[in-house]
Amino acid sequence: MQSVRCQAHLRSSKLHTVVVGKRPASTGATSVTTEQISAAAHKLNEDNSPLKGRFMIPAAEVRQLLDARGNNFEEFLYSLISPASKLARPPISGYFVGAVALGGSGNVYVGVNIEFPGTPLNNSIHAEQCLLVNCLHSGETSMQALAVSAAPCGHCRQFYAEIKDADALEYIFGRDAKPKFLADLLPERFGPSDLQDEPFPLLLEPQRNPVAWHLDAEAMVAIREDEQEFQRAAAEALAEARQCYAPYTRCHSGAALITTSGQVFSGGYIESAAYNPSLSPFHGAVVDAVTHFGLPTYDQIREVVLAERPGAPVQHADNIRLLLDRIAPAAKLTVLPLVSDPDCGNAAFISLSSV
Repeated sequence: MQSVRCQAHLRSSKLHTVVVGKRPASTGATSVTTEQISAAAHKLNEDNSPLKGRFMIPAAEVRQLLDARGNNFEEFLYSLISPASKLARPPISGYFVGAVALGGSGNVYVGVNIEFPGTPLNNSIHAEQCLLVNCLHSGETSMQALAVSAAPCGHCRQFYAEIKDADALEYIFGRDAKPKFLADLLPERFGPSDLQDEPFPLLLEPQRNPVAWHLDAEAMVAIREDEQEFQRAAAEALAEARQCYAPYTRCHSGAALITTSGQVFSGGYIESAAYNPSLSPFHGAVVDAVTHFGLPTYDQIREVVLAERPGAPVQHADNIRLLLDRIAPAAKLTVLPLVSDPDCGNAAFISLSSV
């Protein structure tokens, strides 16, 4: 993914870090635990499926597989749904869902449902949402076809109304079913054009959001200048805020999580015109971690760094505290305040991977 980085002078000040309470994490509504799910996924994906337990198959390998198997791409995508679903994390429902898509680059991407035990169900990440975030983090700019085991729920149909070329995306469910399009699944829909009169960059298109560190955030980052993992997390949270998709509220925000093994994963806020299907930056960071096998269990989250504007109409800190309290009670949350900065909107983009 691409992001803006504006240089800022760092000042010293007192660091404000929120430490989440030490309440034991809930086991959820069923006896299925995250550890059991991870173990089952690892075991079940030791098979001969082309997916091989991965969340992405490179385009060159996809072409080789299609040639060797004699499949068309619809059949190939459909064949990956079952192995993909075994990577899901449904400790509440116990219902494993996988979604597979062919990107414009020719890469194949996987998404799975992710649930958080002991928290409200609206915190769940649907497989199709996970898939789209996986595409974003991989720098994908379009999607050609999406295969799922059953028809997408209304929540995900609405979520996909935000993407570039939404009407051209093929939806495949049912082995012998004819591909459908969003106009079939969500006719007379409410979408981006209903909230914005002027054209704007849609999801999967480059975003240039004019935000920068507040002076307090600069000071907080400066105080921890010797902490390499925190420095990377702060930089990635800011980068995500600058490239997040928030065209309706303009409440740009990004988050990065640091694991106990020292890895850093990030995500940006994604809005829906219907509001409720929107995905928080923390959820995006969890998807980044899960799809890169960096978070075997949620309690391996050591710290979450959130970048958002104080007093903005949409803020994520309180909901992240609730989630951490249940799934990673020893983790801490650091909130770094942002301010609007028109100069950043015109700055040059650099790759997140270089942050």
